[in-house]
Amino acid sequence: METQEDFNVEAEKTENSQVTFKSLGVCDELCESCDRLNFKIPTKIQTESLPYTLKGRDIIGLAETGSGKTLAFALPILQALLDGPQHFFAMILSPTRFPLFLFKSII
Repeated sequence: METQEDFNVEAEKTENSQVTFKSLGVCDELCESCDRLNFKIPTKIQTESLPYTLKGRDIIGLAETGSGKTLAFALPILQALLDGPQHFFAMILSPTRFPLFLFKSII
């Protein structure tokens, strides 16, 4: 059984005390893509979720619209596909079409 201490993850911070996608464990290729898409600094949901999801852990996250949930969801999938390409890797279920359009625009 995991304890609360197992869930206390703190990302390494850069010299200016700012968390980066790189310090959260995102690979260089995706960090460059984030930069080109003007995603410079991870949002709170990304900072809190990526250390777990990049290690293959399941999470439940709750955040407001526009908070970066879609990117927090997409980055671990893309990174896993870069590490081991496969034809069919992820199934994305959505209660409405709108989140799917967001997801498609990021990927």
